[in-house]
Amino acid sequence: MTAGICAATVLSVTGIAPATAVEQEPADRTTADFNGDGYPDLAISAESATVAGLKKAGGISVVYGSAAGLKHDTAAFLTQATPGVPGEPTADRRWGYLGGHGDVDGDGYDDLIVRDGPGILVFWGGAQGITAPATTVTTGSGDAATAPRLFNSSTGVGDVTGDGIADIVAPAAVGEHPGTKYGMVVVRGPVSRSTGKPAAVRFRDTPAEDGHSVNHVHVGDMTGDGVRDVVAHGTATGDMSRTKGSVLRGTASGLVRGGAVTSGWNGSFGDLNKDGYQDFVSGSPDRSADALGGRIFVTYGGPDGVSTTLPGRTYTQKSTGVPGVDEEKDRWGSDVSVADTDQDGYADIVVGADWETGSDAAVTAGGAITVLRGSATGVTTTGAKTFTQDSAGIPSTSETADHFGSAVRAIDTDRDGKPEVYVGGNGEDGFKGRVWKLRTGAPGVTGTGATSFNLADLGGPVGGANFGFHFGG
Repeated sequence: MTAGICAATVLSVTGIAPATAVEQEPADRTTADFNGDGYPDLAISAESATVAGLKKAGGISVVYGSAAGLKHDTAAFLTQATPGVPGEPTADRRWGYLGGHGDVDGDGYDDLIVRDGPGILVFWGGAQGITAPATTVTTGSGDAATAPRLFNSSTGVGDVTGDGIADIVAPAAVGEHPGTKYGMVVVRGPVSRSTGKPAAVRFRDTPAEDGHSVNHVHVGDMTGDGVRDVVAHGTATGDMSRTKGSVLRGTASGLVRGGAVTSGWNGSFGDLNKDGYQDFVSGSPDRSADALGGRIFVTYGGPDGVSTTLPGRTYTQKSTGVPGVDEEKDRWGSDVSVADTDQDGYADIVVGADWETGSDAAVTAGGAITVLRGSATGVTTTGAKTFTQDSAGIPSTSETADHFGSAVRAIDTDRDGKPEVYVGGNGEDGFKGRVWKLRTGAPGVTGTGATSFNLADLGGPVGGANFGFHFGG
């Protein structure tokens, strides 16, 4: 371990003052609070960070909220060179893909889930925030339904059993080819800090029970009953050319299939029409039959998980009122986040487009974000806005391969009632990467007063890091 990495790791992990209790957020909150002080925190991937002299080994920054917003001086930087983290840093490893957050051991602090090769790591939260050691979650080798083999291509975290402790949901398999069953596993909390063993493991044969495999999972309370539900999506059983998804309602006795849903690889939950049910928004940034540059799907929640009165919708840059032009490789939907950005009580959608040409057609992959507003009738394109680095007040300028919009997250880190919109641009400054903070208020998102920071500002290593490629929290 280099002296610089060691110092950054030790100082940031141990130098956080004990949390001061403030009024807690509702139980169905979708933001992370790793140190239990009531202020939302943000985990940021730096997948190409140099660690111990090894290029592109990868790391993670955890930045803590406060009355002044995200505090740079107490941020933790975690890598495989951090004592207590399994494995060793390796060149080109790109370690540290974030997999969600939740209190999986039931101690009152959110924990950070990291997808690590074929497995899943848990970094434990506490009064000092996220610290090492981390624990590898163990479920089995796939020999039986009680010991399924994990696939960490996607993870979701939340209490899907109603016992007050968060669970981990992921694609999984049982058996060997040609008789392998591909489905999904619920890793029930509490997960042991010492062994990584969960309270129980529940495998679901989704091709047989729900008519599709599982490639992506997301967890949120779409039924409004206080128990999280699972959005699972994959290839339709018997038809590899078609995708299919379901909302699986969380109950004490197990998951129950609800309505159908269309999903992309990312997702966010929030109440777009203020009817008391969380809605699900998902981005699919790749080219499709109806969009050259990507699209987003909106599914409205209801008692069965999917509203029976408000049909789901698909939006592209060809949709009436959506800013921009649908162009090949825009990657509109590279990430999505749902929160009330204009204080009208309706959640809005922030959409990343990390390959968008933006305001200058000569700038390839400069990147942009779009804001679509919520309303009593659901998503409306009236008043939609778009921002690039060339928008008034936003630091820096839009340049080729900045990828502004690679990650987006709207969270209220200072608890003033107005979320900030954080935007990752992993290609900024020659792929060092940067994160921008945009303010919100009654007029909505604005570039006025925007600020930005990079990995070095948080005490991490200087150099190409792809910082801001992915957010967690």
